[in-house]
Amino acid sequence: MSNDAVELFWALLESSKYDQARSNVPKDFNWNVLHPTKKITLLVAACRFPDDNKEETAILNLIEWLVKSGASLSQKCGNTTYCWTMWTEDGEEISVDYKGHSLLSYIEAWKLLFFDHKEKIQTWTAELEFLDSVMDRIARASSERQVRPRASVDEGILEIWEKFLHATASHDLDIEAADGCVTAHAQMLMEASPVVQAMLVSPMKERQTKQIKIKDTSSCAVTLFLEVLYTCSSQGDPDYKTALSALDLAHRWQVEVVVEILADFIEGLITEETFATIAEHASLKGLDRLQKACQSFGLGNAAIQEQLGKGDFPKIVRALFQEKAAACRAGKKRKRL
Repeated sequence: MSNDAVELFWALLESSKYDQARSNVPKDFNWNVLHPTKKITLLVAACRFPDDNKEETAILNLIEWLVKSGASLSQKCGNTTYCWTMWTEDGEEISVDYKGHSLLSYIEAWKLLFFDHKEKIQTWTAELEFLDSVMDRIARASSERQVRPRASVDEGILEIWEKFLHATASHDLDIEAADGCVTAHAQMLMEASPVVQAMLVSPMKERQTKQIKIKDTSSCAVTLFLEVLYTCSSQGDPDYKTALSALDLAHRWQVEVVVEILADFIEGLITEETFATIAEHASLKGLDRLQKACQSFGLGNAAIQEQLGKGDFPKIVRALFQEKAAACRAGKKRKRL
């Protein structure tokens, strides 16, 4: 991860350009990096008190995304003199130092400070409600982050698998994509995909030629699919169209682990520009986590809400928000009179 990438991410974060920050995250980004000068964590930096409802939703979405992406709730700010300062209606200054705080202890420090000013507690109602909303988002993100078991793999093992991926002399399967041929190990794909196994074991043409034709998929997408299958990573920086095409291939070939990995990656590519396409793919494939990520992003984005109101998106995308509204209505309790 380059210093330029880190500085760009922090600059976008501090400028409240959250969509740009999300779309410019490098694949090897360290989610526990401290601010280069302020020495504060990503989560503490993100937890800033909003000026209006729109900003509040954007901040809550950002915090949820950071937690899902891997930012640590227990990571503490470094030895810093920076703090967040607020003023009461009569001009009294109150502040919380960042030094030594994790996100959770930072939230608790603000709550204690507000309750220390009990005589003005009504002044801080909005701030206390915001902190409660932050805790709700943390809980939701934490419950969704560990949805499948993961293992830590030594970097040297990954390098061996990368070499295996690129050992084209031993490849015995040709995959004819829309714009060229990509090769792989037939046994690797047979073990991963019941669809490919059926093609290469049964008396089909693919078995005779050791060639699979997928003319609706680019070679870049096939390469990304194979990189994830072999190494659980990508050596490039794929755009959302390539990632979605690779996801289509993994889904079609029933390689569930690659589907899940790519869906997690695509979640970080959701922006105003990519929202409709990603939401449509997530809905068509029934990818629950990716659908929820699209819902969360869309609810917090004014431009998307405006387009939804105009009916600009495909029906299947609009249905995501109709379901969300119906769930909210169903969750409301009637008061007995």
